[in-house]
Amino acid sequence: MTKKKKTKYNKLNILLILGGIFIAAIFGYIIFCTHQSQKNLLSFTTIPLILGIIFENRRLSTDWKTILIKVVISLVLSFFAFLPARGERNYSLEIHIEMWPYFFIVFFVIASVIHHDKKIIPQLTEGITLLQSISIIYWIIDIGFLNFKNIFAYTLIVVGLIFCVISFIHAFSYIKLTRNSRLFLSVWSSIIMIVFAVDHIYRVYNFDYFVDYKILNDGLNILQYFLLGVSLIYIFQNAFMLFTYLPDRSSFYGKSKMNDIRKMNETHIKRYAVSQTKITDSLLALIFTAGIYFWNYKYQIMPRHTLIWLIFWFFPFVIWLKKIILEKRKTTSSTTLP
Repeated sequence: MTKKKKTKYNKLNILLILGGIFIAAIFGYIIFCTHQSQKNLLSFTTIPLILGIIFENRRLSTDWKTILIKVVISLVLSFFAFLPARGERNYSLEIHIEMWPYFFIVFFVIASVIHHDKKIIPQLTEGITLLQSISIIYWIIDIGFLNFKNIFAYTLIVVGLIFCVISFIHAFSYIKLTRNSRLFLSVWSSIIMIVFAVDHIYRVYNFDYFVDYKILNDGLNILQYFLLGVSLIYIFQNAFMLFTYLPDRSSFYGKSKMNDIRKMNETHIKRYAVSQTKITDSLLALIFTAGIYFWNYKYQIMPRHTLIWLIFWFFPFVIWLKKIILEKRKTTSSTTLP
């Protein structure tokens, strides 16, 4: 290590230590105020939420120091929560302490999105959009959308089903993926993820007892917050990829806005893989997910939003396991041949 690099490394360590001492002192004071208060100011559920964000950061980057730097920066910025709001006449420290963890979470997610800008735009495939389309059909049925007696609901269902049919056609055939079809399927993926994100956030923060056992409910609630933390980075990214298409207040769809849209179109096209999903994998996705969704719809084992995010997280392991089993069969069959 050169002297310049060593000096920078030492300065960074000193800054981290000083920042840690400063944060620890303020954090200690916040804990003291929380302990003295008669209200429960800091919600326990923010812990699995933050752990979910840390887990996903760790998955995207193995460097713990980088994650620690993001945590320190987010903590420092989160102290903006203690500034008096505009028009706030009577300053209440307790209200600001309640807001503080959510300021930290927002800054932590933003820092993660900025740092992992390239990694968090996952490579989409026909299989992923098929999985999302199956999930949105289950969501429409389970939420009771089919029972809504108005034109708006029926219009949304018809439009959604058209998107789903197109994703099904591509997943169960080898029709060439053109630039337009990749753009179409990528935008559809972002729309689905935003719908699920809004529903998930609403249901998590309005969670009621789902089963009769308190321990199971508490465990389910912790799981919901953890999954929300894991997915928050991608929710922010998908929201950004969709909001670009909304008109500006000043120029509506002016020249600069159209340039931004063209750039975003390229981002959508680039993130969708040209390679096509095997029809056997698509069939496995259909049988596996439709079976689990039907089982949950009939017996109501867990909330739909939790199950949907679990499926998104778990199904890639099913495909991975299938590949390992097939590879083992090939190797065993090749060794037994005379």
